[in-house]
Order: sequence, then C-alpha cells, then structure tokens
Amino acid sequence: MLTKKSFGIAFATALVLGASGAALADPIDVNGVHWDSSSPFDLTIQSLNLRETSVANVGDVLTGYGQIGSINGNNSFCTGCDLTFTFTYTLKDNSVPGQAVFDMGSFQFYTQAAGSFNFGDPTSVGGTPWVTLTGHTAPRTGFADPNGQLYATINGTIANPTVGSSGFGLVDATSGPAMSVLDSNFWSDGIGGFADFQLSSSFQFFPANGCGSTPTTDLDNICTYPIEGNGSLIGKTAVPEPGEIGLFGVGLGLLGFLMWRRRKESSGQA
Repeated sequence: MLTKKSFGIAFATALVLGASGAALADPIDVNGVHWDSSSPFDLTIQSLNLRETSVANVGDVLTGYGQIGSINGNNSFCTGCDLTFTFTYTLKDNSVPGQAVFDMGSFQFYTQAAGSFNFGDPTSVGGTPWVTLTGHTAPRTGFADPNGQLYATINGTIANPTVGSSGFGLVDATSGPAMSVLDSNFWSDGIGGFADFQLSSSFQFFPANGCGSTPTTDLDNICTYPIEGNGSLIGKTAVPEPGEIGLFGVGLGLLGFLMWRRRKESSGQA
C-alpha cells in the first residue's frame, strides 16, 4: 500500500519533471555524431559526395559509397570522426525509357577516424557501424512499376545518365546504435505504412580522371564507380519534445496530488 510519504515523493518527483521538461537538452549525440533536434532543419542529413556503379539490366546491383557532409546544416557534427556510408540497390525495372525502379535497398553508415576516408578509395569506407537503413517499398506516381524502393528519373541512358538525373525513395532505420533516435516513422508511404526518411539524390556519369568511359568491375577500384552525385535524407529525430515531457510531468504531479488528497480525506485528516 502506498504511504503518505510515497505519495509525497511521487508528487515532488513529478513536479521536478514538469518544471525541468522545458530545460532538457535538445542536442543528440550517438558515438560522436551530434546534432540539435530543435533545429528548424531537423532532421536533414546531406552527403558531401557519393560515387556509384553503373547498371544496365534488370538484376544488376547498384553499389555506392560516400561521406556525410552536414546534419541540420551543420558541417561540424562528428567529433574526431568521419560519418561514411555504403549502399546497394537492385535494378527491378527499366522497361520505360528515362525511368528505373530499384528494390532490395540497404545503407550501412559508419563512424571512422577523422580524415581516414578518401573519396578516391572505395576501400577507405568502414569503421564502427552507426546505423543500417533499409529500403521501404512504396508506390511512386508516374512509374509503371508501383512496388519499388528507389525511383530514378534519368536523362541520357541508365548506364550513362547526364545532368538532371535524380532519384527518390523511402528508407527505414533498422539496426545500429543510432536506430533509436532515427526510427521516427515520420513519412507516410501512401499505402497505410510509415517510413523514417525520404531519400533524394541527383547524379550524372562522371568517371574519375584516368578511368576512361568503360567502368571496371572490381569494387575496390575507383574506376568501377563512374557515376557521381549527392543526396539527402529528410526525417525527424525520434525523441520526445521537451514540452511534451513537461506536460507529462505536470499531469503526473496533479495525479499524485489528487491521490494524496483523497487519502487524507478518507482518513479524516482533511
């Protein structure tokens, strides 16, 4: 049975929660990667650059890598580290000229020592896993295949895209240390489900110097990645808003007070 002392402690604790809710810190820090969840841009993750392979036929695997350049507009977001990533998608449909639909999408993000990543060296990506993102299947208006995870609009050809080519898709945070603060279910997929991020990208055929126009096939070789581009992930940090925590504390405090008051009245002390 709860005693008057217990009610008093619960009441005092709730009041402290209510009073301090608005003062709780907004900054998030996961393995050195930090950002302000109260930013008006929360949550915007943008890549500095990315490189990817060329695909041509259904079943070909699009493979790429890159580095994150800013989070919420801040480029000093990683203390003593680089935030890098690799990704793969499988070409599902390219039956309509100027379109490509991909599925089986996966991203792996890593934290690694600052300065250890080299854009010209695909093998320089790696380190401590930070989060895994998985492609989210959802329809996209204007595409013949409605069951994709990544939809590309292509200028030029699929194997040799030119300026203005772009991609769009949805992804979910599925594992890793950062999953708990990225798993927001922020975006409706239009078919009753929710995804954590919208993914958008722009890309073009631009081989590294000395590679020529015919890609190699060795994934450790920069010449296997003739397409360059950039991308962004738009979502929401999955943490309670300070105001909500404050209201919860006030509500809990009021409940504790009413229970304490009722006990006093029932014992004839009111």
